[in-house]
Amino acid sequence: MELLAPAGSRQALTAAVQSGADAVYLGGPQFGARYSAENFTIEEMKTWVDYCHLYGVDVHVTVNTLVKEKEIESLKEYLKQLNKIGVDALIVQDMGAVEIIKKTVPDMTLHASTQMTVTSLEGVKYLEDMGFSRVVLARELSEKEIEHICKNAKAEIEVFVHGAICMCYSGQCLMSSILGGRSGNRGRCAQPCRLPYDLLENGKTVKSGYVLSPKDMALVNDLETLKRIGVTSLKIEGRLKRAEYVSAVVGVYRKYLDKGGNVSKKDMQELLDAFSRTGFTDGYFKGNLGKNMMSHDTPSNSAENKFTDEAKKRAAEDANIRKINTGIMGTLNIDAPLELTMYDNDGHYAYAQGTLKSEKALHKPMDEKRLRDQLLKLGSTPFECDDINITIDNGITIPIKEINSVRRECCESLINQRQMREKGRELDFEIEHINRKNTNIILTCEVSDEEQFKAAVKNNIKRIYAPNDLVGTLKDAPDDVEIISKSADIFCEENIKTDGVLVSSPAAIYKYQDKEIYGDFRLNVFNSQTAQHYGDLKTVTLSPELNLHEIADLCENTNADLEVIGYGHIPLMMMKNCPIKAMGKCQKGKMIYKLKDRKREEFPIVCSKGCIAKILNSKPIFMADKIADLKKLKINSIRLIFTVEKFAQCDKIIDMYKRALNGEKNVQSMTENTYTRGHFYRGVL
Repeated sequence: MELLAPAGSRQALTAAVQSGADAVYLGGPQFGARYSAENFTIEEMKTWVDYCHLYGVDVHVTVNTLVKEKEIESLKEYLKQLNKIGVDALIVQDMGAVEIIKKTVPDMTLHASTQMTVTSLEGVKYLEDMGFSRVVLARELSEKEIEHICKNAKAEIEVFVHGAICMCYSGQCLMSSILGGRSGNRGRCAQPCRLPYDLLENGKTVKSGYVLSPKDMALVNDLETLKRIGVTSLKIEGRLKRAEYVSAVVGVYRKYLDKGGNVSKKDMQELLDAFSRTGFTDGYFKGNLGKNMMSHDTPSNSAENKFTDEAKKRAAEDANIRKINTGIMGTLNIDAPLELTMYDNDGHYAYAQGTLKSEKALHKPMDEKRLRDQLLKLGSTPFECDDINITIDNGITIPIKEINSVRRECCESLINQRQMREKGRELDFEIEHINRKNTNIILTCEVSDEEQFKAAVKNNIKRIYAPNDLVGTLKDAPDDVEIISKSADIFCEENIKTDGVLVSSPAAIYKYQDKEIYGDFRLNVFNSQTAQHYGDLKTVTLSPELNLHEIADLCENTNADLEVIGYGHIPLMMMKNCPIKAMGKCQKGKMIYKLKDRKREEFPIVCSKGCIAKILNSKPIFMADKIADLKKLKINSIRLIFTVEKFAQCDKIIDMYKRALNGEKNVQSMTENTYTRGHFYRGVL
């Protein structure tokens, strides 16, 4: 199995390599999901790619943020730069970025980021068809789920084994974005899950503290299991961590990958001392969810940040601990220059020949031992010799300086051989500008219960999205109303009860190919190329993180049917480890719990398919009084999402939007401080 280490800085990269990583992942100046990491310029990256390749270490570069329309040209140029310096793979989230990669650097290896929220074999199969050679699974999967995927997938499977885990499924969190304008999908998460909250039950506080703060993951005791079930790569989190942390964690994992067996108390303590939030968890992998996964008392590092001398040495800037095994063959004949060949275990050979010829020795001749000893002086190089073969004539000599020069030349040649990588193709393509026409915008509704459904029907809404489990209970729907089953937010196989299905993942697209498919906002459609990728769907819902200008720009370059969310309490988090259950409680779908933050805002917690808990925004998006701004966009539909609303509220809100769409100019806004405009007027960085 590959051991994949974080490299958020130059020193962390050398620490990872010197500690035994098989590959590293890092970010460049753009499009990486760790904006606050030190990251690398292209020039620096070239140097460090060569450094890694010297040691046989692959370099995976994060291109795993959502890409804005105005950034597409920059992305194309960036991809060509990465191709030129010979990176080994790109880690990608945005489906539009994938399309651009395939049209710009088609030979580049693609790895699907954990930000893609892949939780099933169906999700992996979809990505295999797109050309991905590796998929990084969501951290929430159990051993059994991972094993099923590994045994049935063609793609390599990568899993996180150590470090911080998000409370929300990666790629599905909007909490930092909606509340503070810092998008996790753009690498700028402000970590609201590490802040204190009150858990309210029917308005009363039942728990205060860090109820959304998980412990860090540690699967060091499960390495043999991970190997047995077929995992290809083990990923360590930590691009924001210090070099000594990387050294310590990689060193321990390397040790037990090589030797096997149970982890000693000393080595486990080294991991705890490096960084922990009141201990570690393997809850997702073992299926043991609940409060033991959480760090309720503190969201911060509770370790002393103590590091062993060995870890410190490997993290030093000039560390030269990891050695490359080589063989040496040397020949020195009378009246001929020294000839030297070096080779490694990967099939590389280097040859060097001196400029001076040997001579008859007048005093002390050069013997085999002396020549051997001189050639073995590799201390400052990355090499160590485990096989040497010397041939030398009797009674001859050559200057030591000449031997050293030939040895250095041969080492440099072998270094160059090891650093060589074949560059892939580079192509040019232009985005097709589409003369998109204005359309008559329709209203659609997403409902959560029968009461909301009746309000939508009463107001003559012709397309209604409803949870698949609810669809079978709905009655008295007119024949001209299109009822669309809303599949699970986090994919699980369902018996879809209608001809149309609203999907939240590529997995669902793969599974329900026999249905008319509508794309939900969880597909993270951020640019025209992503919209084009999903263009065969009946409708593509745009990301709620886009502002009006960005939506307008996107519309000009796609012919997909586009929908925006114009009303609703946006789900901010999707959580497998329910914070209510972690408190020993359960609301059984009745919506009696809320979170209250430091600003006294209250966020409802709702239950969804698969016992997935959702945190809703405290305020709904409201745009009825600003509908003219939405009508300027060349979109096809505006969706109203109803979650906590009663019949009367739904009835009133739908009526306001209908009147606004019909051109009525005196539609009033909601009461001040009870709603939000979302990102329509601000967007994210």
